[in-house]
Amino acid sequence: MASTKSAFNVTLASAFALSVAAFGVVLPGAARAAPPPAPGLVTPAWLKAHLHDPNQVIIEVYDTNAQKSAYESEHIPGAVFTGFLSEPWRTTVNGVRGMLQPPAEIARLIGSYGIGNATRVILVPGGRTQGDFNAAARIFWTLRIEGEDNVSILDGGDHAWLADPTDPVATGDVAPKPVAFVPQHGKGYLATLERVQMTLSTHEFQLVDARPPAQYDGKVKSPVDARAGTLPGAFNLPYTVVLTSDGEGVRPMSELSATLQRAGITRNGPTITFCNTGHLASTAWFVLREVFANPKVRLYDGSMTEWSADPSRPMVKGHSPF
Repeated sequence: MASTKSAFNVTLASAFALSVAAFGVVLPGAARAAPPPAPGLVTPAWLKAHLHDPNQVIIEVYDTNAQKSAYESEHIPGAVFTGFLSEPWRTTVNGVRGMLQPPAEIARLIGSYGIGNATRVILVPGGRTQGDFNAAARIFWTLRIEGEDNVSILDGGDHAWLADPTDPVATGDVAPKPVAFVPQHGKGYLATLERVQMTLSTHEFQLVDARPPAQYDGKVKSPVDARAGTLPGAFNLPYTVVLTSDGEGVRPMSELSATLQRAGITRNGPTITFCNTGHLASTAWFVLREVFANPKVRLYDGSMTEWSADPSRPMVKGHSPF
């Protein structure tokens, strides 16, 4: 046990040292008082009441850096910008896109947004009319798996915030103030390829495919997948059926409950969500884990891109109820 603990401490110390080297100066983010925990999904009214809380970082999540002008034209006061697909929130491992970054790299990225180990983070699906809750949910999952437990998503995103003329709005750019973040990789968040392979035999987890019905049914396939179809025994929960039409918020609980029933999904059972690259599956993971309070939900970040690459791995054509 002593050697394991020692190795763990060395890993954390190495990540901390890398953060110091990357930023040149370390703000004492971990030493500052942690704000009270917030719900996984917060309302605009909640954020308005907590807008100026200390040791809090608000991140407006857009798909790419090309959309930064939209952020600069109007955003929540104090919020910083990220382009999910442009920044290294994910990486390629052995030819598989969308995988979790190694600890040192993800620690450097998280810290660059001013997030320390005692920071509250509010993620905002960006855009006045149409946003990407999936991207915010994937960053949420990334922060959680690396030990940032006090993280939330603004339900309705910018669309909901900007719809109320009494909500304050800022313009221009907000430069984050980097701090050191030490990753503390948590268990129970990630489903590996090996775990999915075992599940096909043991049925320990229910499998939830968050892709559109046409992909689940094998009628079309994503360009990143080698083959069409889905995992044997998987249920279909398209991300569109749990999100509002603007793509920035979650549908009411009554609608979500009816949707899960229609899909045949058990809300409180051990579950693995997947899609093509772990992007869309993040929303299914968030809804099941945070909205339905099921701690037994994992995300398969390799998803169908990794699975379909090997022709020996079984795939079937689904029959989506949606």
